[in-house]
Amino acid sequence: MDRTGSRITRARGAFAPAIIAWSAAAAPGVGQSVSPVDGKRISEVARDVQGRFERTRRRHFPRGAWDSGSCHEHIGRFCLRHDGDEGWVPPPEPAEVVDARTELLAALDSLAALLPTDRWITGQRVKYRVEAAEVAEALAIARSCPDAWPCASLEGFVLHWAGRYGEAGLAYDRALAAMPAESRCAWTDLEPLLDGPDRDHYRRLSCGSDDRRRFEDMFWHLSDPLWSVPGLERRSEHFTRRVWGTLQMDAASGYGLSWGSDLEEITVRYGWPAGWDVAWRRDPGLRTERAIRSHRPVGARRYVADGIGGRGEGRLAWDLDRQHPRSYWAHPDGSVGLLEAQVAVFRRGDRALVVGAFDRPPTPCERPASLILATRERVLTRSETAGGRVLTALEPPGEPAALAGLEVRCPDASTAWRSRTELDRASKALSDLLLLAPGEGLPGTLDAALSGALGSTRVRSGGAIVVFWEWYGTDEPLATTLTLDRREASFWRKALEWTGLARRGIDRAGLRWLDPGAEGGAGRAVRVELPGLSPGEYRLSVQVQSAREGTVISTRDLVVER
Repeated sequence: MDRTGSRITRARGAFAPAIIAWSAAAAPGVGQSVSPVDGKRISEVARDVQGRFERTRRRHFPRGAWDSGSCHEHIGRFCLRHDGDEGWVPPPEPAEVVDARTELLAALDSLAALLPTDRWITGQRVKYRVEAAEVAEALAIARSCPDAWPCASLEGFVLHWAGRYGEAGLAYDRALAAMPAESRCAWTDLEPLLDGPDRDHYRRLSCGSDDRRRFEDMFWHLSDPLWSVPGLERRSEHFTRRVWGTLQMDAASGYGLSWGSDLEEITVRYGWPAGWDVAWRRDPGLRTERAIRSHRPVGARRYVADGIGGRGEGRLAWDLDRQHPRSYWAHPDGSVGLLEAQVAVFRRGDRALVVGAFDRPPTPCERPASLILATRERVLTRSETAGGRVLTALEPPGEPAALAGLEVRCPDASTAWRSRTELDRASKALSDLLLLAPGEGLPGTLDAALSGALGSTRVRSGGAIVVFWEWYGTDEPLATTLTLDRREASFWRKALEWTGLARRGIDRAGLRWLDPGAEGGAGRAVRVELPGLSPGEYRLSVQVQSAREGTVISTRDLVVER
């Protein structure tokens, strides 16, 4: 994100000593009443010293590379670009800026002693102490301020930056409960984060309604980056961005512009920048000018879930790395990447046993892994292992699991990986298909199959896989068909095949046999050779026909690679 045509104003030297001297000579003593005139003067001085600090900060912005001037989106006065920040790391803060912040805090503390009820000064003291990593001091200021919901929100702000997400969430809950209804509607509004049908659905929900509250609760649960970490970090981040917006009203910033609805929207969608620089750019009129550019944090991801408001018409989906995302966040505890995994559901009476297998992430460190079962509203149960790559979890009685998440955390390297799957519980007679690596013989039970479960649905052309499933229907002869269909090829792939520049692959292969039947819960396994398959997406299907159960089908999508 950048702002074109900026003019950077130079600071006028150190200011804290002068302000402290003024407060000692011209203002009432601590504990004495402050007249409205003196209160206004103190407030004006506070804004002046804060503005001078931000001018000092802008004066020391690093110089960036030449800016192309292209935009992916315009919001008000701002041009947004969603690429170019890969690998960008903010440089160390100049000593001049560090010293200026120290002087600013000393000045604000002196002014707060004269006017302790000024909410703006309190907020700036908290904000700049968070910037300076003085968390304990910032928390003490937030907890000592007298206003109910503004102070609770400041407390949540500090706790969030300290990584104490559960406590931050509780503080924000107190703030939401105490604030006026109009403010609560503005703070909880999700529309800036939503795309497509979800946004259209949300717009139809009136603020304060049960349907809107349920949607919002579901949204934050489904958009939580890691279910294995207590607290709703993304929700806490959203309210922290709301606090940022409140603190920036009537305050200077690195953007060098007055606060407005455009900066409010940018902050809610993308958070506060990790840093700024100044670059030269050429605008469409071929003028060359300087621009202040803000940069997103390293490892920012789009954690928002899609399909929440689909009312059964579509499935949930998560696209962590969507191009031109409407919002993103960089988890402070490290990046969260996509985990290659395979998840399958097997019946155990009226409950589901979920199997999760994953490929080991590349980072060399301890790998505690979790398999989490959840509904659309909450986490149900979690199974954890420190060393294996196959996990199982049995859902609690009485509440069917709709989702399964596999998460691998690497605390030493501040890295995590995750995979989320919406579970298909359509068939009561046939389990999911579980892909296995070929070995000696074929497993007859799930326990025997687990050790060979593949950690992803990617397979090699020319190799082989074993497909395992369970039948829960009646003991009778079963007509079973296994097919492998190629998913729709792209237009360019079809064109290359038609011209002979790409080899035509197998589009469909199948096998049909009569199974004599067995007691419900019996395992089945078939070895499938994959000779000469062209790379691409395929669907593996097992169809079972019986006189009593009718026709049931279970499928597994897979990707064939060379």
